[in-house]
Amino acid sequence: MVMPQTLLEKSLDKRVSLLLKDGRIMEGKFVGFDEYMNMVLEETIENNTAGEEQRRLGMVVLRGNNVVSISIL
Repeated sequence: MVMPQTLLEKSLDKRVSLLLKDGRIMEGKFVGFDEYMNMVLEETIENNTAGEEQRRLGMVVLRGNNVVSISIL
């Protein structure tokens, strides 16, 4: 079983896709996290689940308890 912190360490400086509780998908370069699994993404793009809208957000900090899943792109 892969521990969450190990997965986050392996994902640093890679492009990731995060599914959030509200259904949004954030894609960006994963540059940091803390002990609460709050995450920092650069060059972030926000997609809705329908895939119709895209917004460029730049650098974002995501609270860890809002993230449902993480995928390395």
